[in-house]
Amino acid sequence: MTEKAIEKSASVVADYDLESEIDNHLRRIFYIKPVKETHNCKPYIPEFFGVLSLTDVRSPERKLWVIYHSKQPDLDKTVDEIHQKYGKKNMYDLFRKPVFSGLALRASVKKHFAQLKWYTNGNVLEAPPKSHFNDERVVKAINDLHHLEQQRLYNYVMVKNHWSKQYS
Repeated sequence: MTEKAIEKSASVVADYDLESEIDNHLRRIFYIKPVKETHNCKPYIPEFFGVLSLTDVRSPERKLWVIYHSKQPDLDKTVDEIHQKYGKKNMYDLFRKPVFSGLALRASVKKHFAQLKWYTNGNVLEAPPKSHFNDERVVKAINDLHHLEQQRLYNYVMVKNHWSKQYS
């Protein structure tokens, strides 16, 4: 045998992975989805959800809040864009926490306040006139929604963990 044939046969043997072959066959037999090679998201970059209190200079009796979500590297850029749109002097940060999914928390916050008959346009929440809500009550409501979201994720992970222990 020549040297190239020996190198080629050695590389073919080295490329064969028995564990991946067994894994592929078991996934086909039990109808389990194949493992993705590349992941679209970077799990080590946290996502933040925040609320800014907004004071309208033209009508100070209006109660406005701006909600936002962003990944950590884009957080300053997002907040700066909001400051440019509404004015930096008119707002201050009320709530900012890392979350699993800022989009999901934003949707649940909008749904909660829409059920209270608030005006929810885009990222702006506006309390109805003569509402008893102030900054502290809004933060408490959002904190409760954040806690519910964390509780749902915890329950999901625990059910999956229990399921995997049961059938292992």
